[in-house]
Amino acid sequence: MGKITLSDLRARQAWPLEQKIDHTVGAIEAFINYCEKHGCKPYVSFSGGLNSTVLLDIARRFVDPDMPGVFCSTGNEWPEIVSFVRHTPNVTIIRPQLTPREVIARYGFPLVSKEQAQGIYEVRHCKGEKTLRRRLEGGQNRSATISKKWRYLITEPYEISHKCCDSLKKSPMRKFCKNNNAIVMLGTMAGESNLRTGQYLLRGSCNAFSNDPNKTHSAPLSIWTSADCWAYIRKLSVSYRPIYDVPGIDRTGCVFCGFGAHLGGGSRFRVLYTLHPKLYKMAMNYSNNGHTLRHALRRMGVELPDETQELF
Repeated sequence: MGKITLSDLRARQAWPLEQKIDHTVGAIEAFINYCEKHGCKPYVSFSGGLNSTVLLDIARRFVDPDMPGVFCSTGNEWPEIVSFVRHTPNVTIIRPQLTPREVIARYGFPLVSKEQAQGIYEVRHCKGEKTLRRRLEGGQNRSATISKKWRYLITEPYEISHKCCDSLKKSPMRKFCKNNNAIVMLGTMAGESNLRTGQYLLRGSCNAFSNDPNKTHSAPLSIWTSADCWAYIRKLSVSYRPIYDVPGIDRTGCVFCGFGAHLGGGSRFRVLYTLHPKLYKMAMNYSNNGHTLRHALRRMGVELPDETQELF
């Protein structure tokens, strides 16, 4: 498949659920055939979240009941998610070399969004004039430009970075794949961010195969939406972690993640504080250059639950 248009993606996202299931099953089967041809073992990257729960269920229900999953335990997942993963059969658990505290201390806080954090990090550390102009003045890719609202972060005494996800999840997954001659399918969806939308438009489909298995990409749920995932779960009575029923929880992941924390009035940290106050305190005390995550979130204007006075 070649590059497609945004209209093409929108049309696929509007398909009915049954058509999307068929499309995903076809993408999984094509991926398995590719793996067999190249002598690799297929896995589902299973985070215990909604998307990967749906992907693993489709793979096992319609394609291969023995499809294995692999979960990267970073040490900063919701306890409910870890429990759910541990009770899911045939899932291998791997761990990163660095702890979340070490990653934050080394690279900085994940704030605003992955695209904005990467731009801020590059401006602070890159010496190339072309990169600086693209990040500060803009270009063809407007999403690559740092918003004026967040440019104060360029000169803050603490680092802002997009590197935590690579260190805590992607790097250990790459190591696992190399050591086990494996390739993973991801439960990511194109509609989750501008970055993923752009990546899907370039690939043109859920699978992007290469003669080099290390360059192959598979995301069979690319054209799905969160509403589709919920519809599938309810239609087929798929087990999921009840934490998703808690108001304020739309997605799970690393509990300290600051991407999108300025949206929704800080509801993510409010739920964490209510359910797991010790975990909340630990995350707020992560530091970089002597400054805590709590301080960085305050500077962004994020309301934190233990600092907000409730009105009755």
